[in-house]
Amino acid sequence: MKKIKNICFGLLLLFQSASGEFLSSGMSFLKLPSSGQSAATMTVFSQLGNAPLSIFENPVGITTSQTMVSLSHHIWIADVSIDALAISVPLKRSSLGIGLNYVRIPGIEIRDLPVDEPAAKIEPQYIAVAAGYSWSPGKLLQVGGSVKYLYEHLYTYTGKGLAFDIAGRRQFPGLLDLTITLQNVGFSDGDNSPLPTALTIGIVRPEIFANDTFNSAFGINLGSSLATGDFRAQTGIQVSYRNSLILRGGFERVGSVNRESLGFGIRLDQFSIDYAFLFMPEGFNHPHLITLSYLP
Repeated sequence: MKKIKNICFGLLLLFQSASGEFLSSGMSFLKLPSSGQSAATMTVFSQLGNAPLSIFENPVGITTSQTMVSLSHHIWIADVSIDALAISVPLKRSSLGIGLNYVRIPGIEIRDLPVDEPAAKIEPQYIAVAAGYSWSPGKLLQVGGSVKYLYEHLYTYTGKGLAFDIAGRRQFPGLLDLTITLQNVGFSDGDNSPLPTALTIGIVRPEIFANDTFNSAFGINLGSSLATGDFRAQTGIQVSYRNSLILRGGFERVGSVNRESLGFGIRLDQFSIDYAFLFMPEGFNHPHLITLSYLP
């Protein structure tokens, strides 16, 4: 079974920055980026709100003033299917969100010997169903939490589990945001590997300069994997024009491995499109992420 899981993890590894961290934790598909908006900036701006798919990264990010639905699709190699759907609904001084993340890897061939015909073909599947809540006890303070039901199926192995995220966001005078997030605290059955639990501190300047035409933002995340102790640093920047066209970029370093990203967003009356392109190490294909959002 370990051999089969390593084959599956080898494919998902293309989305990761550190193989050691990936292979030493269970349910590692939780570390995949959930949307083009977050992937383009390495999730640095996931706490700023109005992004339903933030339920998989930072529960305070589901904060919204109007109902919003987002659907994300990853364009990748070998017919790998990665899709996420989420909705956030405003309540009195709070927001409620639900989401579904589904990963399917078809056509994995298992060989015990170097022969033409495989011994078997498998189709690993990974599912996370999330429910989250964000509350604003004060004008400049937000707290949020989410619970995720986890499922993975690998050949003859099936695992289930629960994971919890908690986050707090404090806005300071001078346009500075501070966020602390604890992700994926929980358990999974049938596997001794811990969940990819991580602690992250994020600092964002949401408006470096702002006028009626342009606005720009910059942020940085500093985090650590509690399962492996690996340190992670992420930076992101975005520039918007009339709040209709947004250009984004991101950089991540985990251990000695770097990863970069670029993307953009287009805002219309009721629809928005977000796109991200990830630069992977030489020899790997580069993933594309597309997210469509609708405001009823």
